[in-house]
Amino acid sequence: MSRGRILAVDDCDHMGLLVQASLESYGYSVKVVDSGFAALDAASQEHFDAVVLDVEMPGLDGLAVGRALRNHPKTRAAMIAMHTSVDEAAVRSGFDQYDAYLPKPSSPERIGECVHRLVQDGRNEAASSSRG
Repeated sequence: MSRGRILAVDDCDHMGLLVQASLESYGYSVKVVDSGFAALDAASQEHFDAVVLDVEMPGLDGLAVGRALRNHPKTRAAMIAMHTSVDEAAVRSGFDQYDAYLPKPSSPERIGECVHRLVQDGRNEAASSSRG
């Protein structure tokens, strides 16, 4: 049984595969897409517990995707990890509503641990708000 559903977004094929393999080894079900537009399309059709989002992508970059996810009622609560080689201060200045910063390169273990923490935090927040 899957621990949760994760959306991995990266325009670099090998990076998407690395994230996918890392998270599948932790028991997650992972959908990989290669663009910001594909990420928004996937998020509008399926529920994801977390999104691992590259920043530097052609077309619709990760900052714009993050803002769109936060502004849509269906995806507002998704946990977002910004997975990038861009400096964290620069990411935060363009989009500050993410839940984790995951620098590139990161080991498969670091990716897995980061996302596992996010999924657990998201479930804890959902449980406390439903009691609320």
